[in-house]
Amino acid sequence: MRFMVFMGSVALHSVLGTCDRLRTACGIIKDKRLRGVGYNGSISGMPHCDDVGHLMEENHCLATRHGEANAISNTDRKYVRGGQAIVVATPCINCMKDLAAEGVRHIDCVGSYANSRGQEHLDDIARVKGITIRQHEIDWAELFQKLFDLLARKGGILYRSGYRLRIIKEPLTGDERIA
Repeated sequence: MRFMVFMGSVALHSVLGTCDRLRTACGIIKDKRLRGVGYNGSISGMPHCDDVGHLMEENHCLATRHGEANAISNTDRKYVRGGQAIVVATPCINCMKDLAAEGVRHIDCVGSYANSRGQEHLDDIARVKGITIRQHEIDWAELFQKLFDLLARKGGILYRSGYRLRIIKEPLTGDERIA
């Protein structure tokens, strides 16, 4: 259950991402606690892709700092070293190098990003550095329904509010997919 809660939290942080090519996030876990989270976005004071467009080079946006780098910055190094990272999508080569250099021992990738730079080298870095990479495919509706159900049990915030929430999957329309 703990992984499910941490994954839900990391996924919710991805909403804050400011690059609509992929809103992503990363959480750092150690000692059964979520120690830090980062999402992708421009560095402080710089314009966001969502506002001014992308800074593209070789089909990659260079304007954003990735969620993994922000999670490392937002987490005390003693919790990064030997910790676990939960990454929405797939780390790029630079993020993988950062996670490896900081001593992360396990990386859980949820979903994938086919356009991730240097993806073909991730397994090599993991092998040499002794990092376990686990790939997860998650049904987001199912995950959030389980979380909402937990919130509706006795003592939960929804139970105290007197209602439960139900997730309904509906396909995005053409307009929603563009917006």
